[in-house]
Amino acid sequence: MYTGFDLLESSGALRNHWLRRFVAGFIDIAIIFTPIWVLLSYSDVPNKTVVAGIGAGVIWFLYAGFCEGRYGRTLGKALVRHKVVSRQGRRSYRQTFIRSIPKLFWFIFLPFDVAVGLAIEGDPRKRWSDTVSNTLVIAYYPPTPRARRAPAPQPRRHKDLGPED
Repeated sequence: MYTGFDLLESSGALRNHWLRRFVAGFIDIAIIFTPIWVLLSYSDVPNKTVVAGIGAGVIWFLYAGFCEGRYGRTLGKALVRHKVVSRQGRRSYRQTFIRSIPKLFWFIFLPFDVAVGLAIEGDPRKRWSDTVSNTLVIAYYPPTPRARRAPAPQPRRHKDLGPED
C-alpha cells in the first residue's frame, strides 16, 4: 500500500487538500498570535518569543478544541471550507481535544504530526492525531438556502412590430 507522500506526487486533489489545511492553520494561528504579540509588546516580559509561542499553543489548543467540538471547524477551516467529522457517529469534544494536542507545541509537534500521518499507510488526508482521535477533515460546502417559492413563469410577450405592409 502507498503512503501519503507517495500519493502527494501524483494527486492534485490531495495536494489541494493539504494546501487548504495549511492555509486554514495559518489563518487560525494569525488570529491567535496577533493579539498575544500585541499584548506582549506593551509588557515587560523577558523572552517574549518563548512566552508568545507557548501562549499561542495553549490558546490554539483551547480554541480548536472548542470550535471543532461545537461547530466542526475553526474560522480558518470555515474560510477554506473544511470541516472536522468523526469516523464513528457523532463528533465529540473528547475527539476534538485529542486531535488538538499537537497544537499545544505547534512549532514542534504539529509538523511531526503531519509528517507521521503522511508517512504511515492509510488515509493520506489524515494527520496522525486524526487517526488516534478517529476524526477526518473533509471539504464542506454548506447547503445554500432555497427560495421559499419559485417565481411563477411569465408568458413570453412579442413586441408589436407594427402594421404589416
